Amino acid sequence: MKVLVKYGLDSTAKLELLADSSVLPTGRPLFLPYWAEQFDATLAVAVRVSRLGKCVATRFAHRYWDAFTACLLTQATDTPPAGHDTLALRRAHDGALLAGQMMPRELLEAPQPTLQWHMGKTPVGQMALEQVPAIVDTTLSQVSQYMTLKMGDLLCLCSPVTHRLDIGQTCVVTLDDQALLKTNIK
Repeated sequence: MKVLVKYGLDSTAKLELLADSSVLPTGRPLFLPYWAEQFDATLAVAVRVSRLGKCVATRFAHRYWDAFTACLLTQATDTPPAGHDTLALRRAHDGALLAGQMMPRELLEAPQPTLQWHMGKTPVGQMALEQVPAIVDTTLSQVSQYMTLKMGDLLCLCSPVTHRLDIGQTCVVTLDDQALLKTNIK
């Protein structure tokens, strides 16, 4: 399984690959790694690839994904140990991507679908999802020119909403009052 992460929603946003061990399944707590003092999380939406595809035209890309979920992508933000100052190591650690419950893509067609992120009872931010289907279709088409899309691959679209993680917090991301992601930080 591949995990592609797009940092930003415009056409010039950069793409990165994460290891499949970076995905933390739904319902599991996030244990902050010991090798960094501070971690931030970024609100994102992820879609699941449902078909095998290579060189997919944009007009057919909607056929290649069937579900979406809310995610939080964690990253170490303090100074890494000497000799390890690579962004990839700070972003791609085990459990770096907290994935929520998959929902059918038809829910994105609701009027003004929005993800709401709360830390405990405090609202942290939100992400509007109106543009997500078009961005996903374009991105999947571009990516499929270089690598084969396979069933189960994930494409994450990150929003600019970021918040610091602290031990003892509870993260909840909802879509129209339905919790897609809920996890404890330990």
